[in-house]
Amino acid sequence: MKIVRIIAAVLLALGAFTVYSQNTVTPVEEINMVDAEGLKQGKWERIYPNGKLMYKATFKDDKPVGEMIRYHSNGKMMARIVYDEAGVNGQGELYDENGRKVAEGRYIGNNKEGEWLFYNSKGVLISRENYKDNLKDGESYTYYENGKPALLTTWKDGVQQGPETQWYPSGATRVTTSFTNGKLHGPYTVYFENGNREIYGMYNMDQLDGTWFFFTALGQLDYKLTFENGVPKEQDILELRENERFSEFEKNRGRLKDPEHFKDDPDSYMMDR
Repeated sequence: MKIVRIIAAVLLALGAFTVYSQNTVTPVEEINMVDAEGLKQGKWERIYPNGKLMYKATFKDDKPVGEMIRYHSNGKMMARIVYDEAGVNGQGELYDENGRKVAEGRYIGNNKEGEWLFYNSKGVLISRENYKDNLKDGESYTYYENGKPALLTTWKDGVQQGPETQWYPSGATRVTTSFTNGKLHGPYTVYFENGNREIYGMYNMDQLDGTWFFFTALGQLDYKLTFENGVPKEQDILELRENERFSEFEKNRGRLKDPEHFKDDPDSYMMDR
């Protein structure tokens, strides 16, 4: 089960409690009860069409307190969230359909807050993100399976903002750059694993700008191309079209995915290893 669907299902379950309460007229076995003001109280449960338990929780004055558990339709646990007595702060763990933990972190209400950890199908930590009001805020790390960092990004209110660094699995720096309002802006440097620069240039709001320099693994200048707002200068157009190395650079520029994409496909998140 993809993590974004698990999170959505958990939030849907919380909303479903409200819908279910509106359709409840006579409580059965002291569950799914509302008080005179229509507030959910006590134990609540719901069942899948196949007869398996969908979720169970305890409410106090319409807020979940204590343990809330959501299940996949195959009976495996999807999520376990433990709320405080005020029903505001919850510590959650999310699981896939095979029972493997894929994420854990804190909720305030229905929003992710603070540090969240994400795991691949082998149980290896591959992403560490920080949230504020359900939006990424602060540093986000992505890791190789060997535990070394692969990517560091910085965020503000859900938008990438500030420095980004990528590393080789060996720990050597691979790329350094920066973002402004979610767009590449400023110096962009690609390194060979031996530490020498491979490519150096400038971005202007996601567009290549100025002179870009390409080096050999020994650190010698190989060639250069000049751009203006993403468009190559006339004398460089033919060379650019024939330059396989630059085409490879453009193709691999987005190779290390943003951690947000991990939620859609955990197993494909890692770079080539």
